[in-house]
Amino acid sequence: MAYKRMVVHPDKCIGCRLCELVCSMEKEKKFNPKRARIKILSEIEVGASYPKVCVQCAKCPCIEVCENDAISVEEETRAILIDDGRCTYCGDCVAACPFGAIKLVPGEKYVINCDLCGGNPICVKICPTQAIEYKYTRSS
Repeated sequence: MAYKRMVVHPDKCIGCRLCELVCSMEKEKKFNPKRARIKILSEIEVGASYPKVCVQCAKCPCIEVCENDAISVEEETRAILIDDGRCTYCGDCVAACPFGAIKLVPGEKYVINCDLCGGNPICVKICPTQAIEYKYTRSS
């Protein structure tokens, strides 16, 4: 079955971090990269940067470890959604994510993860080099 997912091209990322800024503004109404649902990692030693995003795992470790059923997969977009009403902020999902895509917001009581902007990711639109794509792929 084919579905859309985020695809990252590390070789195209220039480390401008526009995706982090636009994401935090869209979701939090403030420019604060620490509150973005996407993160740019920089490997200064080798001069490389790359986006870190939720890859919508076929078998989601974050969902498996959540004892409160606070994490689900949105049917249409396959985005990993977190129910703040059920989440206890224990951090188990953060530890379970092999890609580091889920994070606790520093100083706050909530967890953030990319929700794919409802199927129209703003980070994809803003990326000047198309280092991030939202495209159809085959599920594994």
